[in-house]
Amino acid sequence: MSEFNFNPSSWPKIAIVAGEASGDLLGSSLIAELKARFPTAEFIGVAGPKMLAAGAKTIEPMETLSVGGIVEVIKHLPGLLRLRARLVDSCKASKPDLFIGIDAPDFNLGLARKIKRMGVPTVHYVSPSIWAWRPERIKKIKAAVNHILLILPFEKAIYEQAGVPATYVGHPLADQMPVQSNAAQTREILNIAQNAQVLAVLPGSRQREVQALAPLFIETSSKLEQQYPGLVFLVPFITRETRQIFEQEIWRQGAQHLNWRLMFGHSHDAMTASDVVLLASGTAALESMLAKRPTVVAYRVSDMTYRIVKRKYLLPYVSLPNIISKQFLVPEFLQADANSENLALSISNYLSDNALRSKIADKFTDLHLSMRCSASERAATAIQSLLQKRV
Repeated sequence: MSEFNFNPSSWPKIAIVAGEASGDLLGSSLIAELKARFPTAEFIGVAGPKMLAAGAKTIEPMETLSVGGIVEVIKHLPGLLRLRARLVDSCKASKPDLFIGIDAPDFNLGLARKIKRMGVPTVHYVSPSIWAWRPERIKKIKAAVNHILLILPFEKAIYEQAGVPATYVGHPLADQMPVQSNAAQTREILNIAQNAQVLAVLPGSRQREVQALAPLFIETSSKLEQQYPGLVFLVPFITRETRQIFEQEIWRQGAQHLNWRLMFGHSHDAMTASDVVLLASGTAALESMLAKRPTVVAYRVSDMTYRIVKRKYLLPYVSLPNIISKQFLVPEFLQADANSENLALSISNYLSDNALRSKIADKFTDLHLSMRCSASERAATAIQSLLQKRV
């Protein structure tokens, strides 16, 4: 991949780095909004497929940054440090008008601090979960960024108290996804019978996540199929590599007779067409909430990562719907508790109870309405203000 090579006639020149699928989604919406305001704007950095489609250029595949867990990051640290050094050198040479880091805080905030020292304004989009663990990080955030864009409403007061310029923008997914989803229409498009029972299975966007969760999710699916013959399993993937990992595990378990529907992308459609969603903890849980589907969350990391995080974690829950609502609306199973018996029982509770599914949908609808804020427009307005100060 090449280094930054901005067009001399472009303005503004924006360095931008996203680390995973959720950041790619945020970045693509933001780029589209900024291009509407600044038609000659150019975006170069680390971008995923959605950002590339919106017009960004990347010097490295986004998957390079898609590493989760403390121990897992340590294993990839040399490569991550080399990439950060390349980005710093590129910014020194190209002198962008602004740097935007999207999520991936452990990588992006260190990068932002170095770029800010060059006199380039820096923005971070999506607050690290300082309200959940390691609250002392807010000092490093203040040193690294000129402005932070927040997707959760309760975060603004935390940053105001710390003297960090911040704007609550909401989440673009809440704007993009309809308040009332049309399951019947989506099932027709996907050629799924209207009376079929459907489980959406999302084992994660990272290869490490899929390697950790595919055996569990397939074992769980096999248990459910015995109880609900003909159950349809919709499984969307981000990459061919993650699909291959999942397919190999299906054959290893001898589960190829299940009614699998493996898909590239279309996670919204998979959730909308489903009765229940089983997924890896992450932004997908928010997406499932916005689709108004009962959701069961599971996650597994290395034992050392889990012990380190658990000691410092401040909240009783990990998934965004529970964090936002401050209620256990979504069952969560972590580490040893993430086993096929627990998952199958929780999913079965939803599949067998229409009234319970309806109750959850009502609660998720209320949360959705509270988060519709024209997020990308708000984010672009905050960035436009920063850029205009440099003119």
